[in-house]
Amino acid sequence: MSDISSEQTAGTGAVPASPLSDLYGRHRAELIAFIRAKFGPGPPDPEDVAQQAFANFAALEGRTAVLNPRAFLYRTAHNIATNHRKHDRIGRRFLEPAPRSGEVHEARDDFNPETMLSDREQCRLLEDAIRAMPAQRRSYLLLNRIDGLSYAEIARRVGLSESAVRKHVALAVRECGAVLLQAMQSAVAQEGS
Repeated sequence: MSDISSEQTAGTGAVPASPLSDLYGRHRAELIAFIRAKFGPGPPDPEDVAQQAFANFAALEGRTAVLNPRAFLYRTAHNIATNHRKHDRIGRRFLEPAPRSGEVHEARDDFNPETMLSDREQCRLLEDAIRAMPAQRRSYLLLNRIDGLSYAEIARRVGLSESAVRKHVALAVRECGAVLLQAMQSAVAQEGS
């Protein structure tokens, strides 16, 4: 059933605009300008982000219950662009070829067998610290720092609040830092002896 009665459009030949097309007409240009100002010309393309934000809104079953559709569109567009940037950054990290060992040696001024042994020891200490963590905390740390999932994504997967996941990851990072600090303090103490 239309929002506009047939009496209002009778004789005009005009097709009544839907609330969604009215919203699109009023906010499309300003939404694109917002995305362009916030994230630049792309990627992602601001027009594509705006289009996806409107498509998400159109697909919403209870969109009539949204009190501020403009705010919903802005937040959705911001999230789409942020997620695109994050996935692009993660993808680039894995698509870049690994440096050859000669390049690593040239790039490091302090490269020597002692430094290499120290780096390996630090990695071993971190691996041991992570293995010693409770399984839940270890899992959240790895999902966040290795798999690149946000706290919100992890929270949705495991059924916890975002703040609880954030606290678990922060505690795991502090534990790792404490292990490295303790090892560094021990090494300094041994050198001083």
